[in-house]
Amino acid sequence: MPDADLSPGTRLQLAPGVRTRLDAAGHVLIDAPDGTIVDAGPNGFATLSMFVRPLSLGVAIEHLENDRNGSTNFVPTMSVINMLIEEGALVPPDLDRVPTRGWADPVEHARMLHDDRRTNDYIAALRDAVRPEDIVLDIGTGSGVLAIAAARAGARHVYAVEASDIADVAERVFAANRMQERVTLIRGWSREIELPEPADVLVAEVIGNEPFEEEILETTLDARRRLLKPDARLIPHTLDLVARPLLLPNTEARQRTIGRRAIERWRQLYDIEFQPLLDAAFPGPVNNPTEAEVLAAWPPAGSPVSLATVELARLQRPTIDASAELAVAPSASINAVAITFRAHLHGSTVHTLDPWTWPSSSWATSVWVLPDTMRVGPRDSLRVRYSRRVPGRADGLTCHASSVSGDDAVAPLPHATGAPVTSSPPEP
Repeated sequence: MPDADLSPGTRLQLAPGVRTRLDAAGHVLIDAPDGTIVDAGPNGFATLSMFVRPLSLGVAIEHLENDRNGSTNFVPTMSVINMLIEEGALVPPDLDRVPTRGWADPVEHARMLHDDRRTNDYIAALRDAVRPEDIVLDIGTGSGVLAIAAARAGARHVYAVEASDIADVAERVFAANRMQERVTLIRGWSREIELPEPADVLVAEVIGNEPFEEEILETTLDARRRLLKPDARLIPHTLDLVARPLLLPNTEARQRTIGRRAIERWRQLYDIEFQPLLDAAFPGPVNNPTEAEVLAAWPPAGSPVSLATVELARLQRPTIDASAELAVAPSASINAVAITFRAHLHGSTVHTLDPWTWPSSSWATSVWVLPDTMRVGPRDSLRVRYSRRVPGRADGLTCHASSVSGDDAVAPLPHATGAPVTSSPPEP
């Protein structure tokens, strides 16, 4: 929106599809609709919460001025608001009929409802977990399906929290199902809201394609501290990360990362040195979320192994630092590692993301593609390390190969011609 169109009376609201996350320093990073990332600082959620509903720019400025109380946050916050306007993250309400994206898009929620195995597992967990007179907190209610399921399971009241514009739809879904008296919709981010009463049960289906990217760790920690009773039941209560080596088709792998093999191939094809391109690329595995139906056709190069187990009821910090040795088939070649999960919901109900067993899922799978294909011999080992919010380390997966003797002996396969590497990894 051009600056000339702005005035104190200009009404603004969050654009559909705006996504947020925290960096290692605790700053709120905003993925704007224009494809840029805005650093909203440590108070970013408070800034965003002002614009969950349409608000005039003048009222927002007045609110900030009244809240100064000697604070130095006014200028940085106004700078963030200006950036959000420039990057399309704050828009006038009359633009709300443009095609929606992200979590505000009804089609996104339709995809999840079509995933009946996923939805029914959560509904089954709610039926087992909810007791008469329980207060249930549903974070990220989306279409409202789990809030209604909790009410039908016997909850005395359900508080359904939703920050995106799909909240308008959820409110109408509650009305269409005559749940207005049993379910209260709360607009905003769970870390910025208050509840009239602490909850007995938390259901938070905020697991991402990269399992922790929707901040289930941070969200659950905050809810435990502020919004739940001490003995509250969590759905899910435990997450298992599972790692599995893969061999992607060469045509797929080389579209997703850059390695030494690519530089050698281009040198032969074009007689041009592209080493600076490799130097500028991320040096480790690159995350490529892949739809389950696609991934199911790519052969695993070994069995799945447990990478980490996170008990959400005991978690003290939103930090993961886990490693495991991959189970690689003898003399197999690998060029990627898939990270899937098991979500322990309640009792015996466990939802597993495993494309080779259930090739249809609304979740994509986090596939970390290595820069080059590696052949792992019978005396070699391949360890992966997964980090999230670990000081001094980038979030994500790293891979280290070595021989039994401890030497870094597993090298990328030579590949001067660009022909596919041949191997026969086992079927799942």
